[in-house]
Amino acid sequence: MLAKIKRINVRENRRMIAVSDIHGNLNGLKKLLEKVGFNKEDYLFFAGDMIEKGPQSLKTLRYIMQLSKTHNVHAVCGNCDSVAAEIYDDRKHREILTYLLRRRKSLLNEMCESLSIRVSKETDMRLVKEALNRNYREELEWISNLPDIIDTQEFTFVHAGLSSGDLEHQTAERVRSTDAFLKQGLYLDKYCVVGHWPVILYSEAIPSCNPIVDKERKIISIDGGNVLKRNGQLNAFIIPDIHSQEFAYVSQDDLKTGIITDSQEEISRYLYIPWTPGRQRREAEQDQKDSMLIHWIDNKIKILEREEEFSYCEHCSTKHQMWILNKYIYREKDGYHCEDSTDYRIPVKTGDRVSVIEVTANGCLIKKDGITGWYFGKIKTE
Repeated sequence: MLAKIKRINVRENRRMIAVSDIHGNLNGLKKLLEKVGFNKEDYLFFAGDMIEKGPQSLKTLRYIMQLSKTHNVHAVCGNCDSVAAEIYDDRKHREILTYLLRRRKSLLNEMCESLSIRVSKETDMRLVKEALNRNYREELEWISNLPDIIDTQEFTFVHAGLSSGDLEHQTAERVRSTDAFLKQGLYLDKYCVVGHWPVILYSEAIPSCNPIVDKERKIISIDGGNVLKRNGQLNAFIIPDIHSQEFAYVSQDDLKTGIITDSQEEISRYLYIPWTPGRQRREAEQDQKDSMLIHWIDNKIKILEREEEFSYCEHCSTKHQMWILNKYIYREKDGYHCEDSTDYRIPVKTGDRVSVIEVTANGCLIKKDGITGWYFGKIKTE
């Protein structure tokens, strides 16, 4: 199926704001739009995945629908949004039922719950479809009619990526579901703004949730990992004018905040957690290794030693050794894996306000200006 294209002529001297991957986080979205000072003079583009996985898919959808009636608001369909539209495909009733049973936090499940429909393996999806059409026709049709591509004079907005600069021959599947678009080797004639792939997955040593602007390829990736990552954030990418080549962004996360009381310098080579002298020496032997971020693409580990809060682990593919929180470690059939983990020690100054991800007996995992790392001084939580 070819991608649906919507073309918009953006007026000059108007801000363009792009937000992606809200995933039902309505409170975060409202706070973000307040931070950025969104108003009726702006153009607001939602780059897909407005719903699913988060706590308020239905309310988020209705909020965006209402905004689109009163403001310059335009949205494209993401791979998560498209699930709701598939309710109209009689060939996919079984697949949709399987999806609803697997992903409880979803728009269709919220709709079913509001109608006191209990979804089980025996649920007749044809009856569910009839009930949802009677009660939520406006919402479902709004999603079904979303374009896959929004094209303006200087900027194109899609959820995940493109196969080329030729918009007319893109497939809906491609623009909704392309992974790691920045690594596809594509060079474009004008900027393409995408979400879908959390930008932290492009990090190798220092974890960053901030938008990435590749001016050579003309690709802007803005998914901050909101809802999906413990350190995730919603990013509002700001284009001051349709002809702008310089950009800005504002971010919002749902984490508690804290104030740094002791300054700390950056150490990017290894994470030092002060346990016994023997372990200190062992970590000192890693002084020549850079810090590392392990994420789900390649997260198989070997546990070398387990402590109460942390385990000393070896990353199977790189042999990098680091301490990982036990709560981040889980077991699968092929062995142990971990959630996103880093040994980066972040530089901070007394008085800095930071987001607090984890508080442990051996330090805090924090985020400052979109960068995540370990801090070993005192912190005053707000």
